[in-house]
Formats: sequence, C-alpha cells, structure tokens
Amino acid sequence: MAAKNRCISPDLLIHPGETISDVIEERGITQKELARRSGVSEAFLSDVIHGKKDISKGLAMGLEYSLGVPRSFWLNLQANYDAELLGINESDSIQKDEKDIFRKISEITDYLAELDYLPSDLSEDELILESRRCLRVSNLTSLSTLVADYPVKEQSVLGAWLCLCKQISEDNRADRPFTREQLNDLINEIKSTITSDTEDICKDLKSVFSNYGICLNIIHNFDSVPAQGYIAKLNDGTYQLTVPVPDENEDTFLYTLFHELGHIANGDISRPGWFIDIPDTKGSEDKSAERFANDSLMEQNSYDLFVLQKVFTYAAITEYARTQNVPPFVVVSRLQKEGIIPDSKYSRYRVRLNLPRTGS
Repeated sequence: MAAKNRCISPDLLIHPGETISDVIEERGITQKELARRSGVSEAFLSDVIHGKKDISKGLAMGLEYSLGVPRSFWLNLQANYDAELLGINESDSIQKDEKDIFRKISEITDYLAELDYLPSDLSEDELILESRRCLRVSNLTSLSTLVADYPVKEQSVLGAWLCLCKQISEDNRADRPFTREQLNDLINEIKSTITSDTEDICKDLKSVFSNYGICLNIIHNFDSVPAQGYIAKLNDGTYQLTVPVPDENEDTFLYTLFHELGHIANGDISRPGWFIDIPDTKGSEDKSAERFANDSLMEQNSYDLFVLQKVFTYAAITEYARTQNVPPFVVVSRLQKEGIIPDSKYSRYRVRLNLPRTGS
C-alpha cells in the first residue's frame, strides 16, 4: 500500500483557476470577455483565476457554454483540488488523545503492517492517518464506541481488533449459505482434516468451512485482546468466523474453533450482524457453545462410558480418540480440564500448533 505524500506545501498545489487562465491565454480570450460570455462578474472570475475563490456550479456551467469544456470537468477539477488541500491539512486534526490510542493499539497496527494492509516506513502522524483508513474510522478515538457494549478494560484495543477482523474478512466470502442440516457433515470433515497428515491445516480448514457457508480466518493471538472469536452473519446467509491462534497447544485452538462453531449452530447470531465472543460474558449462550464443542469432539455417552472404565493409560486414550476421530491430545486435554487426570500427566504428548502469525 503506497502512502500519499503529506509533506507538500499548499503553495505548490495548482488551483483550478490556473487552468482557466491557461485555456483563455491559449485561445486569445480576455478575462473580461470570458466573464461576459460565462455570465459572471469580472471581479469574481479574476478571484477564481488567482486562487482566491473556488469554481462555483454557476461558473462551471458558464464555462461549459463559453469554452465548450463540460461542467463536470471544472467541478471535478475543483473537487480534486479541495481533496488534496484537505489531505495536506489532515495532520492538523491529530490530537494527543488519538496519538495515545494509536500507541495502545500498536500490536494490532504492527500486525496489519505484516499483512501489508498498512505501510511501515512512515512517520507516526502518517501512520495514524493510514490507520484511520485501514480501520475505517474518521478518528482512532472512535474505536471504543464500536464496542461500547463490551465490558472490557481497553475498549479502543478491542475496537481495533474488531476492525482488523472485518478488514481481513472483507474480501473473502464462503461458497454458499450455511444450513444447519449439513452440520454433522461439516463436523465430520473438520475432524477428518485435523486428524489427517496435512501440510497446511489453515488452508484445509478454510476450504472445509467455506464449503459449508462459513468463511474462516485464523489470525495471530493478541495478549491485550480478551476475545476468542469474531462472528458475523451476512445478508446472503453466509458467516464470517475469525479465530485467533493461542500461544498454547493445538487442543486449545480446536476447542475454541468448535466453541465458535457452536455459537453459529445454536443460532446465537440468527440475523445479519456481528458479535465478539469474550469468555464469560454471554452467559447461557456461552455454556451452550461449550457443550456443543465437547459433544462435537467426543460423543457424550461414549465419553461418560470411557471415564467410568477408569483406564487412563495413553494406549487406552489413543484407542478411544480413534473411535471419535480426534487426536489423542484432545482427550487428554478434556480429562485434565475436568480434573480426571493431573495436568502434568501426558503433557508431553500435547501438540503445539504450528500456524503462521499472518492471517489465513
């Protein structure tokens, strides 16, 4: 992404009046004659030519008749000049509170630079202006208002994270609308993917989800952001799902992935819109999504029977995991989480997720 040069002086901009001056000089027309032909006062035309006044709609229409140049040309010339002048003065709109917020969200803007959504070789003021464009806000102080309903400490950081999720999702769409009738097929394909010997689990999971109406994006996990997922339903019936990769083990990511799928399957966002999933803030909906994740990864009755047998050798865990089509560490993680086996038991078998920092 190329950044605009905002170091140019306003004195170096070419006012539209200079173009009028060039045209009448070329055609041998005096200002007085052009003013009369265009239906404006000579004083007004002189002020426009010398950059003291703007081309009005009336003058643009008059120039169309008197010079044979479309009014749209003159109005666009004026609009482009105004836009350039506004860009030059844009840095003046940056106040201290916006700079403070920019520094707070640096982890996210650095990540956007990694993904080439933001340039990285600009001054702080230039980066703030580019961040406004990238995050789609007129001022970074507005970020907190986007997530005003979420009880988090740093709302501006969460707001920036939300905009990051929307930015990454913007150019991606799922192949078809999501239907709950195909949910079991989706679950089975996800489980087959995570137990396969794939070289790129991100790409494979994204393809699977897209086939069932969900555009999946996997992004870096930010310590400053308490969210474990972003879900949006679009007007075409497809979903956007963004899940951060925790700096932990693969089972954590898989449980999170199925948890977020649970929110979609349970109809927690049944109409077009979006929400951010922050643990312990959605009450019964969050508990239902957790049950969905557990049941999808391991059938509850079979899991209860496995636990009742009280045989927790790694060989027994591996065999049970095979019947559920999940990696053994998923079973280990749940047993540890429920206090059935110590946290340290079989921890050496837990797999660290090797996913890229950049979005996928």
